[in-house]
Amino acid sequence: MDTSEAVFRALLSITLTLAIILLALFPFQEPGSAGRVVSILALSIQAVIIVIAATGLYFGWEPFKFLDGT
Repeated sequence: MDTSEAVFRALLSITLTLAIILLALFPFQEPGSAGRVVSILALSIQAVIIVIAATGLYFGWEPFKFLDGT
């Protein structure tokens, strides 16, 4: 496994875990409250990271190839 794949896998697993925890907290937040707005903003940022990581894994993008040393 190269460095880019490891980074994308780590990002994907960490962000998916945080997104699942955040989604589990939604029923306990009041609609329209400041906490819910922050949660929605955080979830949208996490969704972007998930899409970037999944796309990088799918297409084999290697932005960290310089760290492989070959």
